Amino acid sequence: MLFLNELTVRSEGYTVKNFRFDEVQGHINNAVNVAIARIEEREAELFLSELASSGNGGASPFQKMILPEAKLYSSFERSLSASLGKAFDYIGAAIAKAAYGNGEHDYVLDGEVSAEALSTIEEIVNKYKQRIGVMPSTTRELEEVFSVVDEGHPTLARKIKSDVFFIDHEGYENYLEIKTPQPNYDQCSAMKVRILTVHAMRRHQDKVRALVVFPHSPNGLFGDYAWPPLQYFFDPSHDWHARGLSLMGPGLWNFIGNSGSTFQCMMDCFYEVSVLRKQDLLELLKLDAPGGPISRREGEQQSAP
Repeated sequence: MLFLNELTVRSEGYTVKNFRFDEVQGHINNAVNVAIARIEEREAELFLSELASSGNGGASPFQKMILPEAKLYSSFERSLSASLGKAFDYIGAAIAKAAYGNGEHDYVLDGEVSAEALSTIEEIVNKYKQRIGVMPSTTRELEEVFSVVDEGHPTLARKIKSDVFFIDHEGYENYLEIKTPQPNYDQCSAMKVRILTVHAMRRHQDKVRALVVFPHSPNGLFGDYAWPPLQYFFDPSHDWHARGLSLMGPGLWNFIGNSGSTFQCMMDCFYEVSVLRKQDLLELLKLDAPGGPISRREGEQQSAP
C-alpha cells in the first residue's frame, strides 16, 4: 500500500514529493494512544455507572442491557475526536515543512497593534453578532481595518496563536486555525477577531493569509455544507479559501501540501494505522473478549447446522 521513508511516494497512480509518512503516522498513532489511555482510566466507571457515577453522571441502564459496551464505544469516539483535533496541528505543520521547508504548530505571532484597529475589528464583529443583514466580506473588512491601521500608531502588544503557520512557495505567510467543522457561535466570533487582528499586525506585508480551516466536512465529500454560525462571520471566498481551493477536507490538506494528492496520502496513513492498531482497539472495546459481540457471533456460526 505504502512505500515508507522515500522522498517521492507513488501509490495507486498518484505522486507526492517529500510526504513524511512516518511522521504523519506517528502523530495519528499518538492520538490513538491518548484516546485509549483516556478510556482505560474511565473503563470501570463506564461499566459500573449504574451503581454510582461521578460528575454529570453516566448511567444508561436500558442501553446497557441491550449492549453493555455501548458507552465504551461512544466514549472512545469522543476521545479520539478530541485527540485527533490536536494531532491535526502537528500533521499540518509536518506536511508544510515537507512541502516548503518550513512549518510550525502552535505558532505565536508576537507584535503590536493600535487601539483604533482593535476597536474597528470589534465593531465589525459586533455587526455580525447583531445579524442586521450585514454579510461578511473580507475585502470590505480589510479596507476598514487597514484605513485605521495606516492612520494610527501600534502601541498595544498582542500575541495571536495559530494552529499552523508556514510560508509557501509564493511567499505568502499562512496563519491557519484548524477547527471543528461545526464551531459554535462564540467560537466563530473569537476566530474572526483573531484573523482580522493578524491582518492588522501584518499590514505592511504584501502576502498574508489568515484563515480558518477544517480537517473534514461533516457532510462528506459531495454533500452541501451549510453550517449557520460560519455563514454569519466568515466570507467563504476568502476566510477559508485559497489557491482556488475550499479549505475543508481534501482542499485543506492539498493546499498545505501543495499537491492534489496530499489528502490521499493522509488517508493512506490513517489506513495503515487502522491496520496496525486493530487488535489494540478490539481489545479496548471488548469486541474479542469471551462472550463479547465477536465471540458470540463466532459461537452462533459454529453451532449453526
